[in-house]
Amino acid sequence: MVTFVVRRVAYSIPVLLIASVLVFGFVRATTDPLARLRQGSRDPQAVPRERARLGLDKPLPTQYWKWLSGFVRGSWGDSFITRRSAAQEIRAKLWNTLQLIIWGILLSALVAIAVGVYSASRQYSVLDYTFTGLSFLGLSMPVFWFALMAIQFLVYEPRQIFHLDQPILYSVGLHSATPQPFDYVRHLALPVLTLSVQLVAGWSRYQRSSMLDVMSSDYIRTARAKGLPRRKVLLKHGLRNALIPLTTVMAIDIGALFGGLIITEKIFAWPGMGKLFLDALIDGDTNVLLPWVMVTAVFIIGFNLLADILYGVLDPRIRLS
Repeated sequence: MVTFVVRRVAYSIPVLLIASVLVFGFVRATTDPLARLRQGSRDPQAVPRERARLGLDKPLPTQYWKWLSGFVRGSWGDSFITRRSAAQEIRAKLWNTLQLIIWGILLSALVAIAVGVYSASRQYSVLDYTFTGLSFLGLSMPVFWFALMAIQFLVYEPRQIFHLDQPILYSVGLHSATPQPFDYVRHLALPVLTLSVQLVAGWSRYQRSSMLDVMSSDYIRTARAKGLPRRKVLLKHGLRNALIPLTTVMAIDIGALFGGLIITEKIFAWPGMGKLFLDALIDGDTNVLLPWVMVTAVFIIGFNLLADILYGVLDPRIRLS
C-alpha cells in the first residue's frame, strides 16, 4: 500500500509541473495585470515602473521559475486588487467552499446510493421509472436555472404568501447582518440543494447500473442459493462491490468541486473558490489565478489517488501494486 501511494505521488509530480507550465503560459498570454493601470494612470512611467516591480519585463521562463520557486516555498505573492496575500485569499475562500462540499456530498451520496439501490432491487417498478425520469431531468437542468427557480419559489414566494418579515431561507452570503435563528442553515440550504441536484441525478444512475451488474454475478446467486436473507445479500454482498465504480466518479467530481462552484457561488454570493476565480479572471489578477489552478489540480490528483486506495478497501481482491 505504501509503495503504491509513494509511486502514484511520484507520478503526479511531472503532471503538476506540466500543468503549471501550461497554466502559467495561458494566464500570461490572456490576462494583463496592468490593464487598470494603463487606463487610469496619467503618469507615462507608471506602467514600466510597475512592470519592473512585478518582474513582467523579464523573459517568460525567468518569470515562470521565479513564480514556481515561490509557490513551492509557500510565497504566492499578493493580489493585485486587494493587496492581500494570495495564500490567505485562497485559504479563506477554500474553507467557505469546503462547507458547501461537505454538506452537499453527504446529502448527495446518501440520497444517490439509496435511490440507486432501491431502483436496482425494484427494477422496472413505478418508483424505478420515476427515479429514472427525475434523474434525467436533473442532469438536463441548467444549474443557474434551478438556482434561480429555487430562489423564486423557496425564498420570495413563501414570504409573500405567508406575509413573513424575513424569508424562511436566504439566498445571499453566509450570514445575515443581524443574528437570526438557524442563520447558518438558512443560508446554506439553497446552495447545497443546487449543488446536490445534478450530483444525485448522476450518481444514482451509476449506482443503479453498478448494482444491477453486481446482482447478476455468480457469487450473488451462490449467496441466494445458500438461503441468505434478501436484505443481507443486497446490502452486505451487493452494495459493497457496487460502490467501486461509483467511488471513481465521486472522487473525480469531489476533486473538481474544490475548484469552486462558479455558477452556484456567484448566484448565491457565496464567497468561495468559484467566486474568487471569476473575480480574479475578470480583474486579470494573475497572482490569484495561478495558485488557484494549482491548488485545484492538487485536489483532483489527490482524490483520484484516494479512489484507487478505496478500491482495495472495498474489494480485497484488488491488489494495489
